[in-house]
Amino acid sequence: MATRKPRGTTEITGHIGLSALFGQQIRKRRLHLGFSQEELADRAHLDRTTVGRVERGEFRVTLEVAGAMAQACETSLWEMLRPAGNEV
Repeated sequence: MATRKPRGTTEITGHIGLSALFGQQIRKRRLHLGFSQEELADRAHLDRTTVGRVERGEFRVTLEVAGAMAQACETSLWEMLRPAGNEV
């Protein structure tokens, strides 16, 4: 039986991709703010299913969508993309 790789990991390295990492950050921030996926979608002017797909790393977002999601989460796109532990 084949082993299934975690969603959002790359085929070659097994490391998490940027889309999956961004999705995890959005979900973490959304939950911290107490927003539902639907509320975040409304704030970002997106469909709720898009928010879910982004959070699961199934959807590669444009910079415009990523920026809208970050703004809807009351933060900057830079903060959402900055690797953990890299405080400025």
